[in-house]
Amino acid sequence: MSSDPRAPPDDGDPEEARRTRLVMHAEAASAAVPVGAAVIGRTRLVGSFDIARALSPAPLARTSLVRDTGIDAEPVAGWIVVVKGPGRGAYRPVYVGMNALGRAPNQRIPVDFGDESISREEHAVITYDEETRTFYLQHGGKANLVRLGGKPVLVPTELKAGNLFRIGNTTFRFVAFCGRDFDWTSEVEDA
Repeated sequence: MSSDPRAPPDDGDPEEARRTRLVMHAEAASAAVPVGAAVIGRTRLVGSFDIARALSPAPLARTSLVRDTGIDAEPVAGWIVVVKGPGRGAYRPVYVGMNALGRAPNQRIPVDFGDESISREEHAVITYDEETRTFYLQHGGKANLVRLGGKPVLVPTELKAGNLFRIGNTTFRFVAFCGRDFDWTSEVEDA
């Protein structure tokens, strides 16, 4: 039995009792915490924070082991790897279909590595066409050019495995996964 008169009666659910204790502790500590912050134990969380949401377990309907393991992710057709410039060594997947490339996080291929000369949205587009099993690189109509092998890309141009292309001050190497020997529409034999 708890000595705190505000404590709910013990109904035998240890998880509910733990959450109740944490909420009570946070409420007691909140008097010394600025507005918009919360304290759990000795940790101060600053900013907008909903303690009830943080302490309640996620319903099973929102949990997906398939999504968490990446099994139901879009099939990867290839990758671009930064070989020169900010973000050297970083890579991004290229998917089947059209892939807008830019610094904004909503781009299918977000490339915000600190190169401000890359436009936020659709600086370039990389396309993988499943029917012809071919990759293409095209500019997105921005002022800074996209260069493939040192030449400006002014129309959609075939992108081949190992090609180097530059956007702003960043040079990428293209690594193909799909192509003549494999495509996601192909049947794959067991190993």
